[in-house]
Amino acid sequence: MRENREAHTSKRKKRPTAKKYAKQSMTREEHRKHLKRLYLKTLLITLAVCLALLGAAYGVFLYMIGGLDRTEVDEDNLSVNESVNEKVINIALYGVDSRNHDYNGRSDVVMVASVNTKTGQVKLVSIARDTYVAIPGYNNTRINHAFSYGGPELAIRTLNENFGLDVTDYVAVNFDSLAEVIDAMGGVEVDVTEAERRQINAYLLSGEPLYETGYITLNGPQAVSYSRIRKIDNDDMRTSRQREVLASLFEKAKEINPLEYPSYVRKFAPMVQTSLSNDELLKLASVGLKGSSLTLDQAAFPNEYIHAEGQTIGGAWYYIYDLAQAKDMLHKYLYEDIPFAQYASSEDCLLYTSDAADEARSVD
Repeated sequence: MRENREAHTSKRKKRPTAKKYAKQSMTREEHRKHLKRLYLKTLLITLAVCLALLGAAYGVFLYMIGGLDRTEVDEDNLSVNESVNEKVINIALYGVDSRNHDYNGRSDVVMVASVNTKTGQVKLVSIARDTYVAIPGYNNTRINHAFSYGGPELAIRTLNENFGLDVTDYVAVNFDSLAEVIDAMGGVEVDVTEAERRQINAYLLSGEPLYETGYITLNGPQAVSYSRIRKIDNDDMRTSRQREVLASLFEKAKEINPLEYPSYVRKFAPMVQTSLSNDELLKLASVGLKGSSLTLDQAAFPNEYIHAEGQTIGGAWYYIYDLAQAKDMLHKYLYEDIPFAQYASSEDCLLYTSDAADEARSVD
């Protein structure tokens, strides 16, 4: 029995000494340090990969906009008003009466594109080309003359001074480039009357005449001609047609697969002129990624909620309306999301009386 107990005892594991405890403790500490170094190394590798991917993405972005006709404007010369809402970006849009990708001419299309970067809401406001405004250095005349007098800088300054805006950038297209953009998008769907069809064919720049009416697809040259019609009605309808064309393009753009964005941007870049920087374009692109959640609202000056009249001054016909009221109405619409109809029934609107029209008539 004694021999069995001794044999059994000899097989028992010996308790670790204090020295061995210390050795095991050091091993765990070294293991923690090893894990920490491994974590840091993994983090650095991950960051490096992310930076490489971002760099590659930015390189793709630069490639996409490589053909963009970029023109700088001096913000000190734009009479920029203080921004009311930093989430809202206002950009001037001009359709220039020129061809062969030349931007020397009057702006037959004058619009303000307002983008809410938080909500994805886009607002498009037309300003009639015959609107009677003060152009710095050129007295009072049509607003569309500003672009031909002093290029985009004077055109933007005229917008800011007359409508109290904070516009610092613009996008311009001419007739040829607009037609190319529309063709690249597969045309636009609009409702064409017989009278409009005849006018489209009368001023068609190139291509096949239009033979159909109703809700049909117009190609680039036909859509440009449609946007210029005004002899059968008035300038209000002209701006309405312009917004209709852009609205159709907007809806088509929402349907584009995001994977196809690079090819479209690369294709369109040479067709437009802009002062937007790379950072600003990236910011707007991030809004564009909202896709189907993007919304488009449209408005115009003059409109049924502001007194306006045509008047001949010095042999030329102008649209005359209260610019102070227009400024107030536009601010409420762009920054506070108050529709023109709602504004018309507000106390703010009542501050402007019909006397404004009488004062406008006295302008010489």
